[in-house]
Amino acid sequence: MININNKVKLLYVMIAAIIGVYIGFEYILPLFIPFVLAYFIAWILLPVVRFLNRKIHMPKLCGGVLSLSLLGSAVGWGLYHLCGIFLQQLTVLLRNMPIYLSVLGAHVDRFCDGCDAFFGIQLGTMRSYFYSSMDGLLSTVKTKIMPIITSQSLNIMIGLAGIAGIILIILVSILLLIKDDEQYHNSFKSSVFYPDIHLVTSKLSEMGVAYLRTQAIMMTFIAILCSLGLLLINNKYALIIGIGIGIFDAFPILGSGLILVPWGIIELFNRNLYSAAILFTLYLGCQLIRQFLEPKLLGNRIGIKPIYTLMSMYTGLKIFGIPGFILGPLGLVIITTIVNEYKHRLNLQAKQE
Repeated sequence: MININNKVKLLYVMIAAIIGVYIGFEYILPLFIPFVLAYFIAWILLPVVRFLNRKIHMPKLCGGVLSLSLLGSAVGWGLYHLCGIFLQQLTVLLRNMPIYLSVLGAHVDRFCDGCDAFFGIQLGTMRSYFYSSMDGLLSTVKTKIMPIITSQSLNIMIGLAGIAGIILIILVSILLLIKDDEQYHNSFKSSVFYPDIHLVTSKLSEMGVAYLRTQAIMMTFIAILCSLGLLLINNKYALIIGIGIGIFDAFPILGSGLILVPWGIIELFNRNLYSAAILFTLYLGCQLIRQFLEPKLLGNRIGIKPIYTLMSMYTGLKIFGIPGFILGPLGLVIITTIVNEYKHRLNLQAKQE
């Protein structure tokens, strides 16, 4: 058992870990993002580079260029075809948007008339209020938001040029890391801080990589399943909606059911039994994938309850914006790892005493 003094120390460590994670993600990580990405890509390519170096004595730099080119070509080819399908479906959606707006307007009119009848007010009151509010919103968009977007076009072009420069830095960093990976590894191991840092980073790497890999695989599987299922009901936007459901399903508790179940109920009311059956089957398939595949991929390496993951996502989104969707759970993993490791040391110390 941990005594009172050790509990206070543990509390201090937890507070220090939270502050350190916040400072690291808010101020330090943005400065090193290109090099972090370069490290992970180099880590992926190094087994291929070492194999080529060992079997055919290809220099590591040449092996890095070759493997990086192949990886870039494969990713580019996949993105090209995926974006082509995505843009095609997006074009159809925009082309049919007037029809959808007309149908939506009819539903809104019926809803407003129903509200008028329910509250016993003059017919057309709710409709007039709704459309006047929409006119005000559109006027605000035209007079305030659109000029801001137009004035920022130059900054957008500058930003795109900056992104190109960052990509170049990442590519050069990947090749440098591959070329001298043994020297970097040996210099890191010779550091006096290596034992303590390695103890935490090894567990952090196992937990963090396991979490990110699991979420990426789950999102991919569910997006593919939903896209194929929506193709069965001849949905024109199967890929767009499938990807959206795959991303949304990553949220604990909420998941794909918040989209598929109401959609299936609407199809039931419209007497589209085939479409409803497909949608409910997709929801069941998503749940089966998450229930059976996730434990096999993740196992007990995270040890974080879904509610805590949801809380970390919400906190991350509030603090860091959209990147907080990933940074929140990752920060929770870091804090949990540090606190558990310190708690383990306190328990060992208490047993020795």
